[in-house]
Amino acid sequence: MADDSGPSKGQNKRTADTIDMDTSTTTRPSLSDSGDPTVPQILRRHHNRRIIIANQVPQPKFNVYKALIRHPNLFFQFTMRLPPDLMEHLFAIDKEFHYRFNHYSNSNMIDYALYHAPDAAFIFSPAVYPEYTISDPMLRPMDNRPHLARDIPSMRWTKMVFYRNEVVKEILTRLAIEGHRVPKNTNKALMLFWVLMAYNTTSKRQIFLRDKTIWSDEALLLFHLFVVKLDMRFSDPVLGEGICGLSDVLLRQKTLTVLKDVLCRKKGVCDDYDKLSDIMIRTYRMRYLDTDTHAWLDDGFDNAVHIDQWGILTREKWVATGRSMMSAIDMVRAETAKRGIKIQQFILDFVTYGFVDEDRGTNIPCPKEWRWSKNVVQVPAEGWPVEGVRGEVIRGLDKMWGIEWDEEEEVVVVNSEDIEMVDADEDDDEDEDEEDEEDEEDEEDEEDGYDYEEGSDVDAEGEEE
Repeated sequence: MADDSGPSKGQNKRTADTIDMDTSTTTRPSLSDSGDPTVPQILRRHHNRRIIIANQVPQPKFNVYKALIRHPNLFFQFTMRLPPDLMEHLFAIDKEFHYRFNHYSNSNMIDYALYHAPDAAFIFSPAVYPEYTISDPMLRPMDNRPHLARDIPSMRWTKMVFYRNEVVKEILTRLAIEGHRVPKNTNKALMLFWVLMAYNTTSKRQIFLRDKTIWSDEALLLFHLFVVKLDMRFSDPVLGEGICGLSDVLLRQKTLTVLKDVLCRKKGVCDDYDKLSDIMIRTYRMRYLDTDTHAWLDDGFDNAVHIDQWGILTREKWVATGRSMMSAIDMVRAETAKRGIKIQQFILDFVTYGFVDEDRGTNIPCPKEWRWSKNVVQVPAEGWPVEGVRGEVIRGLDKMWGIEWDEEEEVVVVNSEDIEMVDADEDDDEDEDEEDEEDEEDEEDEEDGYDYEEGSDVDAEGEEE
């Protein structure tokens, strides 16, 4: 048996013992000695092992968002100018933004609301709506009581303020598009009325209305102007339904959202007869409704309104067992009468406001909303009626009264007989005016007891003496 010299190799394989080693070529040839210029030259093989590669962390890139929220002054300006939706998202998902915002939560919330809706934030203040407040996240004490955290406005309060501001703006915009413009501060009066609608007791409504620092005489006049414009909108023969009482129904609700939905023709409100009937039943008592003509109004099976909800808005606390409560719009009218403001003197001004330019004596152009696009509103350059229509109407009236026009030169041609008649009438008027003046002077003299003729004789005798 042959000696086992090592591990067996496969066929045509040889072992290391069979390799002829040439001792003359023990060193490896260097690439640098090859003489080929394309071969890279190895200059150094030593590596510095003292450098710890794990400690070489790359520097983060500059982030403008992080730089803004970490700046002590720019953070507040950056926060106030954020859109409401983006503000809510950042507050919910960014931990660092959430912490920095909560650190100054009270001032941030109030400043943010005042920046985007100044009038609404002032009227719908957190003091009026304590249910929209939360405890201070930083646990700052209330009235120096360390065991009780103070109340601050929450994010829900800002959303409520923005929503009500948009509702009021939408109502006034819809009226303006249809030609019923209102003064600048009408939105404040409408917001004050919304606060009044939210109170569900007579005592709170009376206290709120009697405060002249809140409800000034100007606010009462502006609110009545708004009611007149609303009646004009609903009684319009083309755009409205010819019903003035619709404004009274909508202003007796708890909020102004229903009024906004009706003006915007929202689906599910204007086209749902059952829902409008439910609003009527909950707003008025049965003795004020025409149940003889509409017998189904007082039938619980037909109107689908529970009997406890009939006239619920006329009860305090909005419960069936509450005492009788006057509506908000009726209380505003009563307060106006108590202050001695005579609204009937301003009715004509309310009607013509926004239609006539008193300084120039022209009609104000009415904006038009195209039916094919709800977002396109155009204002004509000239108010209706335009100059051509006015000219035709004037010529028609002149023709009716016998006044002729020269169409080429547009000069009025009047007959000589008409001129003589006009002159004679003017002379007669002047004579009558002179006679009236003389009669008035005689009456004054008789009242004073003077007789100028006798007085002159007395003066003459005195001079002779």
